[in-house]
Amino acid sequence: MTNNTLSLAPGQQKRLLAVLLLLMPLFGMAVDLIAPSLPAMAVALGQSDGAVKNLISLYLLGYALGNFFSGFLTDAWGRRKLLLGGMAGFVLISLLPLCWPTLPVLLATRLIQGLMVGTISVVARSIFPDVLESHELVKIGVLSGSMFGLGPIIGPVLGGYLQVYAGWQACFVFFAVSMTLMWLLVVFLVPETHFRRHPLALPTIRRNLAEVIRHRQFMGMVILMGAIYSMSIAFNTVGPFIIQSAWHYSPIMFGHIAFGLGCVFMLATFVCRYMVKRFPVARVQHVMTSLLLAVVLVGLGFSQFWPESLPLLCGISALMFFGQGMLFPMSMGRGLSLFRHIAGTATALMFLINILITSVTSFLLSLLSVHSAPALLVVYLILALICFFANRLLIQPGEQALVQKAA
Repeated sequence: MTNNTLSLAPGQQKRLLAVLLLLMPLFGMAVDLIAPSLPAMAVALGQSDGAVKNLISLYLLGYALGNFFSGFLTDAWGRRKLLLGGMAGFVLISLLPLCWPTLPVLLATRLIQGLMVGTISVVARSIFPDVLESHELVKIGVLSGSMFGLGPIIGPVLGGYLQVYAGWQACFVFFAVSMTLMWLLVVFLVPETHFRRHPLALPTIRRNLAEVIRHRQFMGMVILMGAIYSMSIAFNTVGPFIIQSAWHYSPIMFGHIAFGLGCVFMLATFVCRYMVKRFPVARVQHVMTSLLLAVVLVGLGFSQFWPESLPLLCGISALMFFGQGMLFPMSMGRGLSLFRHIAGTATALMFLINILITSVTSFLLSLLSVHSAPALLVVYLILALICFFANRLLIQPGEQALVQKAA
């Protein structure tokens, strides 16, 4: 262990990492679980589709803000108390829609749920650099991406069945119960890991933020993460209304489709683990961003001939999810390894920008008329272009500068 890494007994470290990894599916499930219920919510509450779609964009906004502010707090105050407080807050706020099932309460609930999950996720991910060496962080980043991917796999299927057999409020019961169980595991198995505290002072915050923001390679990875994650958010925001409302499939059918896409994401994280062991990570990122762009262009061309083809929409979306499973955890692990000394701040800024991109994407989709497969593929194309140019203009030049400096 280095002087910057907390030394734990092997068994204690394994238990700690296991608990943190078990939290990851809940982060991935927070959007996907309610996606099959969005059309039913619109009908039950007597609201427009666009108004109900804001349940996703507001959650993402809260998630971004929770990530940002909790990063400074966890570097100043430590990990454990903030983690437990965020989890308890999530449980309590998830119970509100059961008592007051109205759109304003739902919107407020989703915003605060996002704040709490943002806090939990930043603190949990900030613990990794506390207890792991630099070379282990890329591996745990890929593994946490695999666990995160369980959320998009389980969430839509579970959400579809909950909607059909118990109604949309059952989603919030699931949120409260599952987080309560995780809170108990954290109480008994996750100790405090951060003792090199940074004072919660404006000059310190500004200095740390400036150090992170000026890192060109880091910012490129963050933008790439935001664009690639926005592809799955776009599908979850628009997909239920295309597949259920326009094409008249059931919520369970949508859940099964999303389950398949989640499986593709999970498969990609395992492929990613294989690839990064055998090829330079920079090369894998370059190839994947180029392939994503080519696939979307081909899919958009086919959609002009088959605009209502469910297999075509699912096939192109599956390839987008595969790209997300490859690029997101890889970029996250590499980005966090650059700022071990201010991991909380780096994590906060990483996920603030990442989730703000996805929140803006979701909000724009609630305003725009995206009710067909070709329109959704245009959204994929814009996001694929952002991924391509983030890698080409920010990540690659940063890597070249590091090579020249080393030489």
